[in-house]
Amino acid sequence: MRHAVFVLIAAVGNTAWAQVADPGKVRDVLAGDAKGSATANAQCQLFSPAEISAYVGATVGPGKHAAGGASCQWTDENGEADAILTVVAPRYYEEPSLVKGFKRLPGLGRKAWVAPDAGWRAGVLLDDVAILVSLDGKKASEATTVAFLQEALRRRKK
Repeated sequence: MRHAVFVLIAAVGNTAWAQVADPGKVRDVLAGDAKGSATANAQCQLFSPAEISAYVGATVGPGKHAAGGASCQWTDENGEADAILTVVAPRYYEEPSLVKGFKRLPGLGRKAWVAPDAGWRAGVLLDDVAILVSLDGKKASEATTVAFLQEALRRRKK
């Protein structure tokens, strides 16, 4: 009986071992950092690096898959300017209404806002999704962040 239990445990252990993937690859997929994943990220396809560069006032590289595919992030080589576009289910909508400088944006969706952060952030709640954007860089401002959000909304509807 002792041998039967050992053989069963060894068989189960070998099966489980065979299914273990490379931890680095699993981490990259879960974190949204898997190579080539940005090309499949709908948010990364909405804007070119040149368009994002105009919003932040610095040259940024191609968008990178972030937040498990919910976001795309464009950054400059120094890490001093960046833009993030996030599209999530409505239940993840958040608004920093207690932040000094928080403003409602009427007419964009059920709820919309803009607020200063390390740079600027804005968001909108729609029926099917919540869209959140952030800008940080020389040209990041309330106006450019709202324009980025409005353009993201317009492009998603196409």
